[in-house]
Amino acid sequence: MVKELINNFALLTSFLFFGNLLFRKYERYLEKHVFLYRVMNGLMLGLFGILLMMTGLWIRGHFVVDLRHLAIIISVYMGGTISGLLTTLIISLYRIYITGGWTDVSLTATVNCFMTLGISLTFIREKSLTLRKWMSAVLGAAVVSLLSTFYVVNPPNNETIIIVTTVKLLGGLFTYFMVSHIKKTERAIHLLEEAANRDHLTGLYSPRAFDALFEEVFHTSKATKQPFGVVMLDIDHFKNINDTYGHLNGDTVLNQLGILLNRESTRRTYPSRKGGEEFAILIGDCDSQKAASFAEKIRKAVENGPFQLNDGTIVPLTVSIGAGSFPTIAADKLLEKVDDALYEAKRSGRNRVEIAKR
Repeated sequence: MVKELINNFALLTSFLFFGNLLFRKYERYLEKHVFLYRVMNGLMLGLFGILLMMTGLWIRGHFVVDLRHLAIIISVYMGGTISGLLTTLIISLYRIYITGGWTDVSLTATVNCFMTLGISLTFIREKSLTLRKWMSAVLGAAVVSLLSTFYVVNPPNNETIIIVTTVKLLGGLFTYFMVSHIKKTERAIHLLEEAANRDHLTGLYSPRAFDALFEEVFHTSKATKQPFGVVMLDIDHFKNINDTYGHLNGDTVLNQLGILLNRESTRRTYPSRKGGEEFAILIGDCDSQKAASFAEKIRKAVENGPFQLNDGTIVPLTVSIGAGSFPTIAADKLLEKVDDALYEAKRSGRNRVEIAKR
């Protein structure tokens, strides 16, 4: 039995590890399609629950204890009610139609699954993980399983009760630490990615991140047949600020501009610092007119400020902006043309917006 228990733990480890890898691969897509994520999560964990049933532990050759309840608990944690309900239905239907038929035993197992779902929804909030609440759900599921054994094995002996309880609690504890470890690892990876993808001074996307986002937005635009816009801006006479007030104050101004661009950006808008005092913003589902309107909003927001130096001095600030969009301009020429529009705005007097020409 110990060997079978170790095999179940190995199965849990493999599923959680590879499931997490799969989620990370399609993370951006699934974050935009939450319902699809919950359905897919429910389906996968339903199949995983069936696999756990197939690798159950035999007690004295006539009674099986398995870890199917963990599939339901994980499903609720990962995807909430929809995911948990779908997982429970798959496990229950498998138990009734494939392995048991409409018998008292299979119906008892089905009730067991739905009671485990109810207990999980009571103690576990989606994506919220604490040992106390997790083990409360596991313990509740173990109690339900024990109650089922009184019907299946009448009456169960002390050995059966001890084995069922031990297996359920050990499995739950092992799964908690696995899920907790994966969560902490994910958080660390996200922090590292964020640090690599963000400009340390402004908090905006770095040039490398901008290039990657440009490719992603471009491919999404081609697939959805929706345009996307690019806005590039440059601070007017920024050298005068550095020369007059020093580079530390210049950095303070850049930081405040980064805060402003983040504040003015919507969910599908990606502001980045291209270098020095030059910035670029990607805008999803945006034609040239919308890009120009967004650019004008940014221009006015910068002009109205205020921008404050380290000693409290208020300095005026303006930006020159170029704006354009795909497919009006080919993707491989878009950045170049918008950059040309930016410098046209500077040549035309600064503190203005110019739309890129083909």
